[in-house]
Amino acid sequence: MRFRDLEIIVTVKRIRSLRLIVRPTGEVLLNVPIGVAEEEVERFLSAHYSWILRSQQKMQNREAQQKRIRYESGEMHLFFGKELPLRVEPERGRESVDFRPDEIVMYAHPDRTPMQRKKLLYQGYYVQFMPVFNALFEKWSERLTQEMSPVTRLANPNKYKYFNVSIKLMRTEWGSCTPGNRRMSFNIDLVRLPKACIEYVVVHEFTHIDRCDHSPAFWALCDRRLAAVGLPSSKEIRAQMKQMIRVCGGY
Repeated sequence: MRFRDLEIIVTVKRIRSLRLIVRPTGEVLLNVPIGVAEEEVERFLSAHYSWILRSQQKMQNREAQQKRIRYESGEMHLFFGKELPLRVEPERGRESVDFRPDEIVMYAHPDRTPMQRKKLLYQGYYVQFMPVFNALFEKWSERLTQEMSPVTRLANPNKYKYFNVSIKLMRTEWGSCTPGNRRMSFNIDLVRLPKACIEYVVVHEFTHIDRCDHSPAFWALCDRRLAAVGLPSSKEIRAQMKQMIRVCGGY
């Protein structure tokens, strides 16, 4: 459908509420519950029009930032919340990435393109990320299971266990959870953030098992869980995440 100067792809689904998505390409998707009137759709789009434009601009800025990153010596890259310079060394044998306290050293073939160097860096990121992530995921799986009442645990002992978890590069989300399919996905770019931020995202997605929305009740439950282990509120951590990512030009 056409709304003002926007072309919007509309899909009617069996969902509870209207949902807007702005893809990395700038495309606007609108999921509409069955039976919603056209007038309600237009009111919803009117209320979110400025948000759509800001999101499209953010995507364009992010794309421009990514084009400027060439994964060359001298660039700064985040690693668990710390800015480290990248040093690229020519290597015609086995390529690798070495994460040191004061720098990231990439041993890459001299003919590698920026995209190939990016892939090599993320392979290194993945190796470093998985032990940290697995420990946090297991911690919260066990913690939330133990916090269940005996009756609830007996009825649903695997509520917080045995999820199909994937780690991948995600352009617009830090994580996602689909309780019905027992699936969770996490953004490999979390490796660039402090470990407290990674733990927050794990808690956030586990909280979606209890609340499949972002209602005040969801944030209250998420914040109670964070506070129980001495972490700041969701709002504080999200602000920190945004600031960290701005340091090195998007994600």
